[in-house]
Amino acid sequence: MAHLSGKRGLCWPVENQKTADSPIIFTKPGSKISWLYNWSPHPTPGTQLLQFVPMQWNHVNADQLPSHCQRYRPRELLAFNEPELDSQANMPVSLAVETWMIHIQPLRQRGLIRAGSPGISSAPQGVTWLKEFLAGIRAQGSDIDFYALHWYGLELGHFYDYIWSTYHNLGPNKPVWITEFAPTNWDAANPLGKEHVENFCRESIKYLDGLEWVERYAFFGAMRDTGTVGKWARMLDDHGRLTELGRIYRDA
Repeated sequence: MAHLSGKRGLCWPVENQKTADSPIIFTKPGSKISWLYNWSPHPTPGTQLLQFVPMQWNHVNADQLPSHCQRYRPRELLAFNEPELDSQANMPVSLAVETWMIHIQPLRQRGLIRAGSPGISSAPQGVTWLKEFLAGIRAQGSDIDFYALHWYGLELGHFYDYIWSTYHNLGPNKPVWITEFAPTNWDAANPLGKEHVENFCRESIKYLDGLEWVERYAFFGAMRDTGTVGKWARMLDDHGRLTELGRIYRDA
């Protein structure tokens, strides 16, 4: 189980298993990393020292959630990944509400898990979608236990503005998990510079550690290839070793 009760976690794609990368590299004595999720309900090998948080990515196979929870006994659950985007979970609010009420609310009601909101992107339609979802489940007597937010953009100030404004817009009565965030210009050929990304990481994690209402966070990304987010956002190099950014995130 988790060796720390801290906020800092990893978004660790299941694809990392293809290169035999292990999150153990993030768990040396003194590490600030305490938890991990992998966009799936199945634990990543090598996470014994990290608390695993499962995700129900969309509605597919949601009927298997009770057996997953019985087998792995998670304390928290992440729901639906960017459902407002066609390229991600792509769920109409009505489908998300139905899936939640049938498959997630019973687990909450029995006290088996704390369930996070669907993880919305920082695109403008994200908050609108989530507000409609919250109204839908609350009308049926359910609720979420924490908000899950994502953010990608250029500057620290924009990130801080987004999380504060979104927190208050949704209603500052729930804690927040920021389950994906990173600085990016979405240009893999000419990405934001190494110094910019490392400074953003160093300053943002210090800031988030001091925000009482931010319960947990996970910087993107703990992988060799961060795609259009840009090469300096990756925490693993081509050989699966920690990059300088990876060391900052683990230890700072």
